[in-house]
Amino acid sequence: MSRQGKFVTVAVAIVLLLFLVGGAVCFLAPGTSLRETGEARAAPETLTVLYTCDTRGHIEPCSCSEGIAGGMARRQVHLASQQAPARLLVDAGNVTAGGRDWEILEARYILRAYEQMGYDAVNAGRTEAETSVEALRELAGLYDRLISANLLDASGKTIFPPYRVAELPGGYRVGILGVVEDTLAPDELGQGLTILPPEDAIAKYLPELERQSDFVVLLAFVDEERMKDLAERFYEIDVIVGGNVQQPSGTPELANRSVIAYITDKGKGVGRLDLALGPEGATVKANDIAVLTEDVPADPAIAALIEEYH
Repeated sequence: MSRQGKFVTVAVAIVLLLFLVGGAVCFLAPGTSLRETGEARAAPETLTVLYTCDTRGHIEPCSCSEGIAGGMARRQVHLASQQAPARLLVDAGNVTAGGRDWEILEARYILRAYEQMGYDAVNAGRTEAETSVEALRELAGLYDRLISANLLDASGKTIFPPYRVAELPGGYRVGILGVVEDTLAPDELGQGLTILPPEDAIAKYLPELERQSDFVVLLAFVDEERMKDLAERFYEIDVIVGGNVQQPSGTPELANRSVIAYITDKGKGVGRLDLALGPEGATVKANDIAVLTEDVPADPAIAALIEEYH
């Protein structure tokens, strides 16, 4: 047999061998998701999502009628105690109290505290949507974890990245997308801002985010009914963290294939959602909301940051 013939025979034999051992070679069509092929990275046994929302400028504990609670220094101590092999830390929005100069100054320090705490993503909420485009761009330049898929400038460009992808131990990737309600009246919106309907923004960015991720979390500053509607429309979303609600809930809701959890109330609490990840998706192992009362000590580094703010 000629040398060329031997080469062809060997090549054919190799191809047949690969075929017989059950698909050792996998070809992906352009744009195909790892999830669709079953080639996604091995999921952790448990994924822990730590979540906050509605801080509303309370860098220090809220002196509310129902008691003093919350504050950045206490939050850091609590978060440091919440260890988990695979952990995600997110905020669903309303970090700022508003768009006045002193409120933006306060927001700068809160975001510096968030950086020390190690947040994976922070969504823009209603109070951010009431702030001017110039102030939001300033905050975006100071802190790169802010996201929003539907908060736009007058030309239709996003102010913040629409999403982030967090890589957990073992290479498992969690895509985090952010949206805010579009129900604000034009005179309530910050100067130079527009809002795309959340459904349109999710439809625009979710396909590309899913291709980059093994698991998708939506941070949604919207009300409970809209969270459920979004879950019913977008089956690709694994977890929704909200939002624009009257009170926090210790019991997550299930809608379509999504687990929905939410928290509110001036940043006085931190939620912890433990999820078992299996072939059929995420199931809730536990969900707890811890209120940061006076018995939680203050972290010295964050306390020094607050002193600098004053």
